[in-house]
Order: sequence, then C-alpha cells, then structure tokens
Amino acid sequence: MLLQLVCYHLAMALSQQRQEELVRQAMELSAETARDGNVPFAALLVDKDGAVIVAAKNTVNSSHNAAAHAEINLLYEAAQKLKTSNLSGYAVVSNAASCPMCIVALIKAKVTEYYFGAPSEDNMVPNISMEEIVAKTPFPIELHGGILADECAAQIAATAPVNRR
Repeated sequence: MLLQLVCYHLAMALSQQRQEELVRQAMELSAETARDGNVPFAALLVDKDGAVIVAAKNTVNSSHNAAAHAEINLLYEAAQKLKTSNLSGYAVVSNAASCPMCIVALIKAKVTEYYFGAPSEDNMVPNISMEEIVAKTPFPIELHGGILADECAAQIAATAPVNRR
C-alpha cells in the first residue's frame, strides 16, 4: 500500500509551469470574488494531469456564511460533481495557504497534494500553520507553497482589507 502511495505521488507532481498556470487561474477567480465583495481567495480541484475538475471561490460575505471559504465551497461542489467525498488522487491549487478549518477539511477529504501561492496570513484564527496541522494527521498531504507568492500576496493585500467584515 505504501509503495502505491509513493508511486502515486511521483505521478502526481505538476510541472512548475502548470503550477503557475493554475495559481494564475485561482488569482483570476479571486479577482472575481473580490469584485463581489468577498476576500480574494479561490481554489481549484485538479486531477493528476493538472486538468481542472472544479473551481470555487470565497463567498463568505456575499453568502453571509462564515464557512463559505473557497476550499469548503470546492469540497461541496466536488462531492456533487464526483459523487464522492474521497478526493485521494486529486490536488487542490489556491492563491493562498489555507486557514486551519480549510486544511483540516482537505485532509478529511483525503486530498493528496496542495499547491498554493501566498503564505498564511498573520491574523488567522486560530493562528496554526498548515504544516503544524499536517504533521498531526495520519493522512498524507503534500504541501507545495510559494508559487507566485509575491503576486498572490499583493493581490490579497490590495483587496482584502476593503472586503473584510
């Protein structure tokens, strides 16, 4: 079983070019959701070849739902589309590191890899890093961060303060 998992991880790795393309797609969705009055976060579910299966954005403000983060919305949409809650074999790509609620949800969904741009914000509540959470789980999820980090952070910084409520 472990050997299969290791082989899968080798097959899953996305090229740097594809990682950047996907993060840019998440940034485009982030800009859309910011125009709707939300904090600019978005997430993509991709298969092992990097094809986008589901895309979702943060809708906390527009839906008046504190849990409507991009990753949570993505999990709802993926479950509906794929008719499963087990997302092993898939990766998530986002313009920013996930908050504790979202990374736990991705772990519970058994997402295999997570690619993100900007690092965690200092004002997360609770302020626990993804790495700390991942270190305490029996389900492996590989974290790949810092993809277009400066661009992602600048986009978030330009819009987030206006849209935080």
